[in-house]
Amino acid sequence: MAYDSEETILCISANGKTTSSSRKAARRMLVATTEGVLDFRRDGPAGAWLRQDGLLLEGQHVSCLVYDEPTGLLFAGMHFAGGLLKSADGGKSWQRADNGVASGHAYTLLVQHVGGETILNLGTEPVMFYRSWDLGESWTAYPSCTEVEGTEHWIFPRAQPHIKHIAAHPDEPETIYICVEQGDLLRTTDGGKSWESLHSMERSDDKFRRDQHRVVFYRTPDEIFFTTGIGLYHSADKGATWERLTDTSHPCAYPDPFFVHPTKDVLFMQGAGENPNPKWATEGTAHPQFMKSIDHGKTWQQAMAGMVEPVRGNLEIAAMHDAEEGGLELYTGSACGELYVSRDEGESWQFATGELPPMSKGPHFRWFLTAEEREAYENKLRGINAFA
Repeated sequence: MAYDSEETILCISANGKTTSSSRKAARRMLVATTEGVLDFRRDGPAGAWLRQDGLLLEGQHVSCLVYDEPTGLLFAGMHFAGGLLKSADGGKSWQRADNGVASGHAYTLLVQHVGGETILNLGTEPVMFYRSWDLGESWTAYPSCTEVEGTEHWIFPRAQPHIKHIAAHPDEPETIYICVEQGDLLRTTDGGKSWESLHSMERSDDKFRRDQHRVVFYRTPDEIFFTTGIGLYHSADKGATWERLTDTSHPCAYPDPFFVHPTKDVLFMQGAGENPNPKWATEGTAHPQFMKSIDHGKTWQQAMAGMVEPVRGNLEIAAMHDAEEGGLELYTGSACGELYVSRDEGESWQFATGELPPMSKGPHFRWFLTAEEREAYENKLRGINAFA
């Protein structure tokens, strides 16, 4: 369903809602950074995005942003310790919305509308899946997600495994997928009461064990594209079986954000040229890629004309907005504070703006700080027990 632009806030974050639509082109954009939320406005689809003064949630590293059009609520999940917040006035004021959630590290959020109900689905670090039926006033935990086989192998370097992404089957609202990074892809068909591990894609020579990033449904409801730390997978049967489309030799070896064009058989994928490692620091770039496929993911072409080559840091956040007025827009933001927009399906990109705070999933951006800045940041995380 497409909403009027006055009711739509385009949100861009590492682990929040990545797609939105409206009748008119969105006039407001909120961007999650390591220092708070940037607020941009424009007059129309051809207008330049103008940054507003100040930051929303200043001082917070925001992991996920979700604007829910039917309720008019804005949700923000904080990395490390800030919990889940909600705003009923477009971000002017906020209140905690995580009563009953054991962790203050609110990693990712999915909002569902089922009949007349609004259901919130929250994933945290450490791994726990929660649901709320009262807009975050109270939450129910579903600990069986931590009782599947193989949890002893779950690991995340220098931190804890977490639920990075949540996706719900478009026709079966109680069928939900969670991506445990780094650990497993889990599916429930009963709203979280019980879970099964979907790991038929696994190979003995995989570089990493089950480094799961994101589940994206195609327009046919049982068809899934699945990004991981070792490549892209495709399933035509809800994840029972998988076809591997790319691996770590691919230019986009570490894919994460993924988009399905709303009307064409065109796919978009974004990620680093290799997994996070100290080479990111020494080279000043993760050699990130924004790529496009017109043959259902079998082959991919770079779609980065207009971006600096190579992009500084890594492309860490992305969003796709489709409007009847302005058409399809793609956005991507970097761990070195550069934000790009494309209005021609990735054929060309323009700076939306530069010199912003880092846009980063967790502490990825630290690789692109000076050695002194990185040490100070890591000591800060140790102080809140968020970094081993």
